[in-house]
Amino acid sequence: MSRGKQGGSNARPGSRFISSSRNSARTKGAGAARSPVNQKLGEFTIERMGHDGRGIANWQGKTLFIDGALQGETVSARLQQDHARYAEAVVENLLVSSAERQTPVCEHYHQCGGCQLQHWQPAHQLAFKQATALEQMKRWGGLEPAEVLPAIVSASEGYRSRARLGVWYENDGTVTLGFRQRQSNKLTPISNCVVLEKSLNSLIAPLQNWLAVEHSARAVTHIELLAGQGETMVILRHTRTPGERDWQGLRLLEENLQCRICVDDGSGVLKDLQGQAIDPRLFYYADEALPPLAWHPQDFTQVNRAVNRQMVAQAIDLLALRGKERVLDLFCGIGNFTLPLAKHCAEVIGVEAVENMVERGRENAQRSGVENVRFIAADLTRLSVRQLQQQCGKIDAVLLDPPRDGAKEILMNIRQLGAKKLVYVSCNPATLARDAAILAEAGYTLARLGVMDMFPHTAHVESMALFVLNKK
Repeated sequence: MSRGKQGGSNARPGSRFISSSRNSARTKGAGAARSPVNQKLGEFTIERMGHDGRGIANWQGKTLFIDGALQGETVSARLQQDHARYAEAVVENLLVSSAERQTPVCEHYHQCGGCQLQHWQPAHQLAFKQATALEQMKRWGGLEPAEVLPAIVSASEGYRSRARLGVWYENDGTVTLGFRQRQSNKLTPISNCVVLEKSLNSLIAPLQNWLAVEHSARAVTHIELLAGQGETMVILRHTRTPGERDWQGLRLLEENLQCRICVDDGSGVLKDLQGQAIDPRLFYYADEALPPLAWHPQDFTQVNRAVNRQMVAQAIDLLALRGKERVLDLFCGIGNFTLPLAKHCAEVIGVEAVENMVERGRENAQRSGVENVRFIAADLTRLSVRQLQQQCGKIDAVLLDPPRDGAKEILMNIRQLGAKKLVYVSCNPATLARDAAILAEAGYTLARLGVMDMFPHTAHVESMALFVLNKK
């Protein structure tokens, strides 16, 4: 999943450095001949795996990324894109199979673009992610951890607590509700998604029926499904106001499904089925020893709640707080780490750019009865360490959970804070490695590094690193 805070991106995980070569290729090779898309390329033996989970072979002197192939396999492939320096293909026939291959558990796997690694056994997916994090750290950061942490895992199915589906209307009157296909803007009709929580899966068929039978205005473009603690919510995004018949059908659906249905007309304000502006809350546990955190449906939250709880616990464990420290939680969101940390130290200061999420953090602190926290609204890509010092004072430890772009700006002078320990939670191994090099230059040692399988069956790699300030 891509991060939604402060400049989050939907770029494919691990593609940061590939992207720059693509732009260069378009410029330098603009006049070069290209092979026709969809042509058969022949047989290939997969040499290694790319960071995005595609098999890698060689074709006409170029690196060839083959979607759906595993290391050691022999496949025939069909071309998808031919670029100046590399090409992209998809498996046409599997000729020699890897022992690590499995039959995908989802009926939509071969069309849907959501879970691109279901053909790979989960244990090997996990090993691949751990290896990716370590390799990127060594390549781009020049560092190796003193200790590799055990991976944090969850069930590989039924783990996802929110998802956004697209809606498409055909000229013949049929309606498609589903996810985008691989390498395409077209939608794959979804009847069941194996990675969604059960409570959300049960909403798909009734919503499909409403769209096909009762939705006369054909105005809904996306449907978001969200699961909170013991409740579900549906958000309908529409481009024009549905008719009264549509509203009546939705009210009946809301009653029958026992979920909340609200609408988003693009104004940024959610409305209920009576057309009234609402400010709803859902809840989840970041730490089961605390009351659940409240979040607005438009807030960023982690979709894998089981991994999130373990992630929070591990961060606290790595910081090894003794109760007297002052901790800085950067990119804090609604307080996912902030409030659990507060139980273990003297004070936690959370900093977040999105003011609405800062307000949610304060709301959660009040609800939880936690008084030793403070939330500050500030853009960390523009805030200097000196300004941070002025607002926060002496800091003993830092936790940061930045978006995919990382935290380069704030880390450039991080040593000035004097924090002895720093835990970095990352959703992009490449930017973590880049930022780790900055920390190493500032005098920090990479003590521990491990991955968290937040998104099983995808190539997305979440990781956590502990940095310790060198003694001089």
